[in-house]
Amino acid sequence: MPYEFFIALRYLRAKRKQVMISVITVIAIAAVALGVASLIVVLAMMTGFRQEFQAKILSGTAHLNLSHKERQPIENYRDLVQRLSALPHIRSASATLYQRVLIQGEKDTDGAILKGVDMSAPPNANEVFQFIVEGNPQSLREPEIDPDTSAKVDRFILGRELARTVGLRTGDIATVISPQGHLTPVGMAPRYRDFKVAGIFSSGLSDYDETWAYISLEAAQRLSGVEDVAENIQMKVDDVDAVKKIGAEVLAAVGNDYEVQDWQQLNAPIYSALSYEKYLTGVALLIVIGIAALNIITVLIMIVMEKHKDIAILKSMGATNRSMMYLFMIQGVSIGIVGIVIGVVLGTGFCYFANEHQWIKLPAGAYALDYLPFHTTVVDVVTVAAVTIAISFVSTLFPSLNAARLSPVEALRYE
Repeated sequence: MPYEFFIALRYLRAKRKQVMISVITVIAIAAVALGVASLIVVLAMMTGFRQEFQAKILSGTAHLNLSHKERQPIENYRDLVQRLSALPHIRSASATLYQRVLIQGEKDTDGAILKGVDMSAPPNANEVFQFIVEGNPQSLREPEIDPDTSAKVDRFILGRELARTVGLRTGDIATVISPQGHLTPVGMAPRYRDFKVAGIFSSGLSDYDETWAYISLEAAQRLSGVEDVAENIQMKVDDVDAVKKIGAEVLAAVGNDYEVQDWQQLNAPIYSALSYEKYLTGVALLIVIGIAALNIITVLIMIVMEKHKDIAILKSMGATNRSMMYLFMIQGVSIGIVGIVIGVVLGTGFCYFANEHQWIKLPAGAYALDYLPFHTTVVDVVTVAAVTIAISFVSTLFPSLNAARLSPVEALRYE
């Protein structure tokens, strides 16, 4: 063991005449530990919220959406679906048709977005199969025959909050009003059509549950009065982080008449806000760690003042200025390392138990999550530890230079 390291550890462990130095050392370690633990907890919270929120978003939206550049209806959507499904990174593809409507129930009338889904596509291509809590999505395939009038009544599936707002339950009949009207002798009039509630879905996202409803693609075409067309083709991919690259492959396969939008573009404001919040919070807590590291400077300065005689004797025996610098740097960095170890144990331990037992509950309906998740990553922990060690090292420079510049003659003159 180098003698600088040996002496530094002896100084840290030895009982000093000045008890205040020991107290400040403990305070310095505690300050660094709390700063590290706080930063780990906050980063884990932001990472967990982002990952869980992303999982919720991806379960309710397509990874990629293909549409015509001119916003024209897609007439050859069946051919496109077959071509896209054959691409290596596309797990599923299905045609969709969207329409804004008014839904009139027993209690109220509210606006909604009707999504026409292709029921011939695989179930994993349409999120309604994952969200359903009442009823059977397969019932959307065929309209129901009204026994009184022998008329065909299309079925739809409502979000739980939307159904509660307008006062509808499974089996009820609702009137859907489409703004895409039809020509009458007195001019354009909105389309009215009765739909039977075939089920209720709950995605866990209030924006979806309050405004979305699902019908079959054929029913959406009949309601809007269009021919056999689709508005876009939604796709699920095997790697959600590689949607940019996969989107380029999709465009290369279908031609320049189309454009794609990925889930990152559709939710860019949310993810940008979460990313900026994580980074800004991290910077703020790093400043806290920097302030905590000032205690290390205080400890080392007081040790240097106390050890004037020892420093002079060591220099008289041949110790170099560089050795004196190393000696006090090791002390400061050792304080930082002990604080880091304690902080990492405290921070990761809190995150584990808080996430496992769901300690922090969130108000129902206010967020997409029921509790605050904490996901600790190795990258975050290593980054926090590395930055804290760097701050601790920088804190040792000024006291170490003072110790190295100390003249043995001046230190021993009054001994």
